[in-house]
Amino acid sequence: MRVLLIDDEELSLEVMEIMLHKIPNIEIVGKYNNPIEALKDLDEVQVDVIFLDMEMPSMHGLEFAEKVMGKHSDIEVLFVTAYPQFALEAFEVNAIDYLLKPVSMMRLQKAINKIEEKLVLYQTREQLADQSKSILRGYFMVSFQLIDYQNNEVKWRTKKVKELFAFLWHNGKNPIHKSLIIEELWPDKQAEKAVSLLHTTIYQLRKTLKEIGVENPITLINDHYKLSVQLEADVLELQEIIQSDSLDSKKVERVIELYSGDYLENDDFIWSIQHQQELKQEVLCYLQKFVVSPKYEKDYTKLVGVCLDKMFVLNPYDDTIMYQLLEYYCELNNTRKVKEVFQVITHRLKDELGVSIPTNIVELKNNYFNKF
Repeated sequence: MRVLLIDDEELSLEVMEIMLHKIPNIEIVGKYNNPIEALKDLDEVQVDVIFLDMEMPSMHGLEFAEKVMGKHSDIEVLFVTAYPQFALEAFEVNAIDYLLKPVSMMRLQKAINKIEEKLVLYQTREQLADQSKSILRGYFMVSFQLIDYQNNEVKWRTKKVKELFAFLWHNGKNPIHKSLIIEELWPDKQAEKAVSLLHTTIYQLRKTLKEIGVENPITLINDHYKLSVQLEADVLELQEIIQSDSLDSKKVERVIELYSGDYLENDDFIWSIQHQQELKQEVLCYLQKFVVSPKYEKDYTKLVGVCLDKMFVLNPYDDTIMYQLLEYYCELNNTRKVKEVFQVITHRLKDELGVSIPTNIVELKNNYFNKF
């Protein structure tokens, strides 16, 4: 294990160096009183872990750690400090451990063991990811699921960790201020409690993603968080199709397959509702364009019916869709389906809403049965 030491007190550096020399397989590759100089040299030195002081005159330890995480995500940071009040912030920047001075040999050994376990885990994950040559996959339609490089569903420590990932991903490349995250995820919590929950959840999310082989998944700049994760997602594929001009039958079939339910429908994330409704309307518009386009092939005609059935499910009270669906089965002379659809329309409008069935729908049904 290659270790770099940073502390503005020379005595602290010497003491830590002596203690680390007593532990096998530790190589100290550098000692610095000035963190700015250390940061400059990181490009030239291979380092596994940095032992870092917190309160230093030239640069605070938290600022240094943030810069390291942004540029050298493969390096672990371990704080060694006399200040216990920074522990929460330390884990927010993904520190692997937090040691209080004076450090006992037993506590130091425990920290080293923890780091070694992490390094082995990360190396194994990276090797498996390279072997699989795959990327993460996310499913956002109906319920959110994340599938890792080994095709296993990611298990979240808490529901809020899962929601935080979904929220950051939902906002794409836009860095999100921590106050907005708190407002959306913990609106009913007191400010101090909400900040604490955010820090804890960010730490747990970083930990979860790093354990599945995702390096530097979250960056923090000026109180803004940003998720940097390459992800294949069903909703991205869906959006790409419906925002194109193509009405190819294969793509229409894929849209129907992908839209198995509303965006994050079962997760009850309040912040997703607006996009959920917008996406549904885009899908309805896309299917509507296909339904009214002039095609006469047998397979196409069948797909029109599938589209109309889907549209009727997505927008069950739209009288235009009701009319189109009823007209479709009338043109096919499918008496059974005409009766079924009209019964559903009657139930939804008259029984559920207490409103009259539109005249054009009634006339369409009557004209159909008057032919017999």
